[in-house]
Amino acid sequence: MRIYASILIALFIHMSHAKQISPIHYTLSIPEPHTHYVKVEMEISCANKKEVTVSMPVWTPGSYLVREFSKSVERFEATASGKQLPVIKTNKNNWSISKGKAEKIIVTYWVYAYEFSVRTSFVDAEQALINPSSICMMAQGMENVAGTIGINLPGNYTKISTALPKNTEGYFVFQHYDELADSPLQLGNHEEWDFEVRGVPHKVAMVGINNADKTRFLKDLKTVCETMTDIVGVHPCKQYLFIVQNVEAGGGGLEHLNSTVVVMNRLNWKDEGKYKSFLGLCAHEYFHLWNVKRIRPIELGPFNYHAENYTEQLWVAEGITSYYDELAMLRAGFVKPMQFIATLEGYINDLENRPGSKIQTLSQSSHDAWIKEYRPNENSKNTSISYYAKGLVVAALLDAKISAATNGKKNLDDLMKMLWTRYYIDKKRGFTSTEFEAAATEVAETELKPFFDKHVRSLDIPDYQNILGDAGLTINVKTEKRQSSGMTTASENGKTIVKYVESGLPAWISGVNVNDELIAINGFRVNNDADDLLKKLSYPALSKLMVCRGGILKELNFTYAPAGRFSLSLGFEKEKITPSLEKWLGKIN
Repeated sequence: MRIYASILIALFIHMSHAKQISPIHYTLSIPEPHTHYVKVEMEISCANKKEVTVSMPVWTPGSYLVREFSKSVERFEATASGKQLPVIKTNKNNWSISKGKAEKIIVTYWVYAYEFSVRTSFVDAEQALINPSSICMMAQGMENVAGTIGINLPGNYTKISTALPKNTEGYFVFQHYDELADSPLQLGNHEEWDFEVRGVPHKVAMVGINNADKTRFLKDLKTVCETMTDIVGVHPCKQYLFIVQNVEAGGGGLEHLNSTVVVMNRLNWKDEGKYKSFLGLCAHEYFHLWNVKRIRPIELGPFNYHAENYTEQLWVAEGITSYYDELAMLRAGFVKPMQFIATLEGYINDLENRPGSKIQTLSQSSHDAWIKEYRPNENSKNTSISYYAKGLVVAALLDAKISAATNGKKNLDDLMKMLWTRYYIDKKRGFTSTEFEAAATEVAETELKPFFDKHVRSLDIPDYQNILGDAGLTINVKTEKRQSSGMTTASENGKTIVKYVESGLPAWISGVNVNDELIAINGFRVNNDADDLLKKLSYPALSKLMVCRGGILKELNFTYAPAGRFSLSLGFEKEKITPSLEKWLGKIN
């Protein structure tokens, strides 16, 4: 009996140490990184199904554009016990597999990954940035099943950075597909820097050659993270990862559930303005930990990865976050109150002087992000606005409104705390537009439906005078004379090419087209200096404009008249600082 018992114990120990493969297990391999391909093996346990359909997402959360990731898929096949299974591609991103009685199948395919951005995947000889939504397919009906992912590094890669936890077998673990899709992986030979916020380990994966001051950056980044954490007061992560891509040119960032990917020009770290701008980008993506990833419009999760996910509240997701990344720089001490106020002033003036502000509402801008925000053309400024920019302005007005209505007792932070508790913690879901506005009304202790009707759903000019004035700012609004042709041009191969024509201004009225080559005004040669030339000619009311359009010379009657320009300036009087203003902008010295 003792012998049998020993055998059973040994067998149990052996089984407990055997590799435990989840119902869904991915293996990613990059055998030849210089060719930019990722090989994916997807092992699916599916005994209770006769057919399995796997799908490649068409978009990635946080970037609201259908990107058709399936276009990069090649050499798709499915096997069971080493035998090929019948596969039918049923549409652009779905593959149907007839598996018969097989309890486990292996799906294998290759993905070409050579599009560098925070939204896509990129592989070369030096590194690989893997955004799983563009690499890892879903098994339909198993989106909520936990799984694992293993990485076979090429010989010249040494490191993997991701926010996904590891199990005892060395595999990365995800609880459902949403978590996998929201967890980028950085592979290569990058540095890893560590710091801590509220007891939560934070890591920076520093990718690429750069001239960063490590000590300063970690100190400042920690300050930024603590400042953003203070808004809601609770940190939601067990660990957090910044993937910093240092590049020759470019920028941007994308938020994730417990991480972010941000891009910095590799030699801009010593430029004070660009460095602080990058800190603001980090603040923006970090605050998405709360706003969007947990406090969110109800339409933004669980996601439909096969089509657009429409919402009229992207201004809440991105506009409020954009506002907080600017406010964080003030709260963290990186800018002074007047610098913050000047930034807000700039956003307001840019918004009101954009022709699209008279065409598209903030809610429309949010809803149509899928077809407009990420697909701009030469006429976009004339017909649309950014929910980032106007969302920031409306968030500032909402913050000022709450502060003034409560005489400095509450501000926008209190609304974020309420949404966190009520919807993320208690109801475990997102909020509708009606619920968001009701919560804002509750915090402000005054009815805010007229505020949202005016600023979110209408084309009316926002109520800058009353709202900002009640909060304690001084406001001066006037219409300035604007001397402009209304053309934006660029020099291309020695030619002056029209890139943008602003609606309602002289070039628009006179029939100038985008892509026209400007040659002369009243016989004087144009050298990418149309407005300077008009100034030197004393702005003649009527001019002859020579252009080349489609290879044919044309002479246009160019009628010139100055246009009006909205101009708002903001300030405050130190001797009249109100409790509302200090609740809004903090202690003003």
